[in-house]
Amino acid sequence: MLKFINVTKSFKEDFWKEGKVVLNDLSFTLEEGSLCGFLGANGAGKTTSIKSLLGFISIDSGEIKFSENLGKSIDEVKAKVGYFPERPYFYAHMTGMEFCLYLGKLQGVAPKKLHENIFAWSKKLKIDFALDRKINHYSKGMLQRLGFVSCLIHDPKLIILDEPLSGLDPLGRKDFKDIMVELNRSGVTVFFSSHIVSDVEEICDS
Repeated sequence: MLKFINVTKSFKEDFWKEGKVVLNDLSFTLEEGSLCGFLGANGAGKTTSIKSLLGFISIDSGEIKFSENLGKSIDEVKAKVGYFPERPYFYAHMTGMEFCLYLGKLQGVAPKKLHENIFAWSKKLKIDFALDRKINHYSKGMLQRLGFVSCLIHDPKLIILDEPLSGLDPLGRKDFKDIMVELNRSGVTVFFSSHIVSDVEEICDS
């Protein structure tokens, strides 16, 4: 599905000083159809790795390659990826439904299919009751659920989740893990970062 080949990334805190190496010769392969946990301590470089593979930041050296099954151009690849960041941004003046519709339209999802997916995933993630509320009235857990819905509404082949279980109560953590397993069993490749070993051991195959 994707490969990191000897990827190195550093950040400069000061122009005159040498950069701090965050990723040092990182190589791994994400197999298609896997449910993969990207495990590491806080500050280990998990988010930097994810931002690099999505093209949000450039790498110093190495290569990140996607399978042709995802697409032959970067635009084709991104159209088949669902991404949920660790610190997502929501438009607080919108309702949950307006937010999902907005993102679905950006992805070019047909209106009928978009509504079907929003209602299906919001029900599974137990946020359907709040879709007509303004996002600024959502709790932390509700925002997590809405964010997960928003990354699934275009039927991605690969979902990338950065610390998706952070801030969730025990019931929310179970719901998210159940959905990740369900997605994977349906053929979706799931890649999620975590610093909690038990979460990865419980559901991941790699």
